[in-house]
Amino acid sequence: MLPPPLRHTPPTIVAGIPVARPRPPRPSRDLTLVLGAIPQETDLVAWALAKKTRGTFAGFPYTAGRLDGRHVIVAVTGIGKTNASMLTALFAEKFRPREVLMCGTASRIDPAIRNGDVIVGEITCNHDMGSLGAGSVMEYFGSEGPLGDHSPIIYPGDRRLLAAARRALRTHVPETADLPHHAPPYVPLVRLGRITSGDQFGITDERIADIVRQLRPNLMEMESGSVAEVCHYLRVPFLCIRSGSNRTQNSPDNDYRTLSPFASRQAALFTVSLVRELARRPARSTRPPKK
Repeated sequence: MLPPPLRHTPPTIVAGIPVARPRPPRPSRDLTLVLGAIPQETDLVAWALAKKTRGTFAGFPYTAGRLDGRHVIVAVTGIGKTNASMLTALFAEKFRPREVLMCGTASRIDPAIRNGDVIVGEITCNHDMGSLGAGSVMEYFGSEGPLGDHSPIIYPGDRRLLAAARRALRTHVPETADLPHHAPPYVPLVRLGRITSGDQFGITDERIADIVRQLRPNLMEMESGSVAEVCHYLRVPFLCIRSGSNRTQNSPDNDYRTLSPFASRQAALFTVSLVRELARRPARSTRPPKK
């Protein structure tokens, strides 16, 4: 017997930079999932927890505890979009969190950002979805999504979480950037902004110029755009919190090693402030389905 004809035609490519529309959150537990790419980015969040326990799910370790009474789970995804997507999907399905927060470091593609300045992702996006043309210019498009839709490139931060972040900004006190790497000393800023993700650690000047022209990010990193995409489809509110380490450049390794520890601390400390604010004003409870 011959197989039937194909029922579906090849996908239609829709040029442009599609923006995710809000989706209603699914039923959840009163729990915050905090993710970072590497242990350096989550250590201070785990340190702040009370009544800590450690566990594993599907072989991946996590720390659970309470922060001002709020149930928090902290996990490390590993570097890159695939690792981050995998851990986010696994842990979101297992624990059914009320929200996912991604914290850590990012390169400073906006020259106005200093080491340790924190950007809260009013926008999180992917900068490597499209066709790369001459002069490292990207033609962006919405790719075929899992629901027969066109997957967005730009993911606005969850409104409730952004409102909580604005409240946390009023009382949060960053650490001072001091010697030996910062002269003169300064206090890092924390503000809302734009964060973009791709799988390249170092990129050329031509690529940097095109990303800035089309997406206007403040920081660039390697995970949060994909985490935002997973959360969008799983209907889990998401917010990215990143702090500037090295400038965006072709070979960032030495600068990253020197500057990322301070940046990691600042992102983690604001994440703690945000979770404390969420504990003060918890969202209305919704029950996850029984398994």
